[in-house]
Amino acid sequence: MSYQRSDPSPARAARAARGPAQLEALERRRLLAAAGTPVTPLASAPWSGNAKLIRQDLETSRHPTLTGAGQSIAVIDTGIDYLHPFLGGGFGAGYKVVAGYDFVDDDPDPMDTYGHGTDVAGVLAASPFVADGFRYSGIAPDANLIALRVDAANDPVPDDRIERALRWVINNQATYNIVSVNISFGSGHFGGTHTSSYSDELLTLKNMNVVVCAASGNEGVSTPFGVEYPAADPNVVSVGSVDQFDTISEFTERGSNLDLLAPGEDVTTTSLGPEDFETVSGTSFATPMVAGAVALMRQANPNLRVSDIESIFHAGSKENLDGDSEFGSVTNLTFQRLDLLDCVDLSLARRAGPLAATGEVATAGNGNDLAYDADGVLHMAYYDSVTHTLMYVTRDSDHGVSAATRIDGSSDDVGGFVSLAVDQYDRPAVAYFDGTAGDLRYAHFNGETWDVQTIDSKGSVGLYPSLVFDASGRPVVSYFQKTRGDLRVARFDGTQWSIQTVDSSGVVGRSTDLALDKKTGELAVAYEDSSHGRLKTARDSGAGWTRGVVDGQTRGVTHTSIAFGLNDDPAVSYYDIFNADLKYAEFNGAGWTIQRLANKGAQGLYTQLYFTDDGNANILYYNRKANSVVRLTGTIDTGWNASVLQSTGGRYIAAAEDPLDGHVTYSWFEPGAAKLRVADL
Repeated sequence: MSYQRSDPSPARAARAARGPAQLEALERRRLLAAAGTPVTPLASAPWSGNAKLIRQDLETSRHPTLTGAGQSIAVIDTGIDYLHPFLGGGFGAGYKVVAGYDFVDDDPDPMDTYGHGTDVAGVLAASPFVADGFRYSGIAPDANLIALRVDAANDPVPDDRIERALRWVINNQATYNIVSVNISFGSGHFGGTHTSSYSDELLTLKNMNVVVCAASGNEGVSTPFGVEYPAADPNVVSVGSVDQFDTISEFTERGSNLDLLAPGEDVTTTSLGPEDFETVSGTSFATPMVAGAVALMRQANPNLRVSDIESIFHAGSKENLDGDSEFGSVTNLTFQRLDLLDCVDLSLARRAGPLAATGEVATAGNGNDLAYDADGVLHMAYYDSVTHTLMYVTRDSDHGVSAATRIDGSSDDVGGFVSLAVDQYDRPAVAYFDGTAGDLRYAHFNGETWDVQTIDSKGSVGLYPSLVFDASGRPVVSYFQKTRGDLRVARFDGTQWSIQTVDSSGVVGRSTDLALDKKTGELAVAYEDSSHGRLKTARDSGAGWTRGVVDGQTRGVTHTSIAFGLNDDPAVSYYDIFNADLKYAEFNGAGWTIQRLANKGAQGLYTQLYFTDDGNANILYYNRKANSVVRLTGTIDTGWNASVLQSTGGRYIAAAEDPLDGHVTYSWFEPGAAKLRVADL
């Protein structure tokens, strides 16, 4: 298969197969800016609009030592004019372009003869310069560049040439500490993931912690929505373009498989030719904004793996709705646009803290909750019983726990009851009880800080909160209104919270647990009916809440945990207060089947229920008599297998499933050492 350069064009009809790929065509507007003779001094020149959009100006001033030093970026393109004064002025050790190869002429000299690769290289790592009175800089100006020339001048580029370049990166990654690869070309049009003859190399690079970034393409919106290849490869970060006003460029190919947006219009960069700089447009020049950001992030936190970086890209970016200010055809999807400052700040914040990979989370950390984001980073909130504050940590792919930060800066006693969930943008949110004011609060991380809101403040409210994000990505919280004794549910529509009383038949709503069936969108909440000693559930599939009694023979329940099984019916594990037993109830489409699973001593506290792909229910719980964490696995029909996971404690259990590999992580409290810990199954 070959690659061919062509000019950007309007949206085209969808193509099911790959055709000739293209490097992004260059929109040249020569600038009268000679090397070394800026009209305006660098220090006093204002930053460009593109730089301000991604907050490169603030990132540079806040983190002046984070410049990409010690990191290398491979540029698979038309080569690099390594003699350019703002790209190092030479080739090899001691220069900015430290190495490379020419796969066109099959020699070790990757000099650019066309200009595209030089433009890309300038966006990545050009030394700071002034052009037309504005200040510019490569995203990672002190990073090293690797020039891998695969195209000469609008020539066909066979797949095996791309494959050879990727293998060069694999073979030399450790030598040069290559942290990212920039591929500003593509072909075809794909609405989902796609693979090719060099997909195995892309996967290998991801496993080596190298982030591969590729341009989404310049053919605009077409049906089906999507991007070109290799941007469509599942192991590549696909990048589209916005202008300096954060409007998605009309030429950007996009669909649900587009990962990030970055400035790609009117990008001033280094030039091959009689002038030092030029202004270009295309997704080619948005891509190095992201590849360069990787170098800064890895310098800030060398332990970041690809999944950690992708999590930070999502959590630290800004949302951009395609259709609010865009021109031409739109998708009406919401994409995320690079925010360089937030991404670097999060990279620093997620560095391993003093507890590192010991398995410890905190001393005196009691009630807690945890959840994975879509990229496999573990988020955890817990109540510090000494300072009476609500704290937050992350655990990265290498199991390094970050230093703790405070979620709510008020002086109130907050977080005694806490529930955590992660939204569709990998940002954590918590619902929690304000023990001083008696209010229900909600805090959502916006990529930079925690936005704190009071949801309900009429009396003592907010006990036993449980938080999920519904099928539309909106937060929903179930909780107990103690003053009236009601079960309430609060929903956020993006602007304000609406509160609904779901059950008021006596004192109801203690020990709530809320679950979402991701396949059907149904919500279900399990809770205690204290007035009548019952376990109840309420279910909402979109037409309102339907309540029902699950177990009327308990005389009181607590520590409920609800989950949907593989047949989309709910099940509940819970602690029977009267008998001090662990019980399990499963809905079979017509009614509830109840089974007592453990009854010798106080067993069943802090239950956590989840289902595995084999259809088995799994229940983690605390055996108070044995002071241990126990897991039961099985079904009502086939029976249950028990295993002791911890034998030195087990209160305050919470659990979360990693979406990347399906393994479960749980938290537990070891009273002898007064430590809150996490462990993996």
